[in-house]
Amino acid sequence: MSAAGYGRVAFDFAGRELEGTAVDFEPAGDVSGPDGILTVDVDGLTYRVTESEAADPDR
Repeated sequence: MSAAGYGRVAFDFAGRELEGTAVDFEPAGDVSGPDGILTVDVDGLTYRVTESEAADPDR
């Protein structure tokens, strides 16, 4: 999958619900676990989030 397959995502960061646009995707591999890593742009700041932590904000 690519970041384009995600579009907007919501995730928890330090107890705050953030929402942004997925701009990059690193597939799962070796020691990082079964989830791929999304890079999410939230108002110009980027956050790295596992796929299992990201949710569709419209649900």
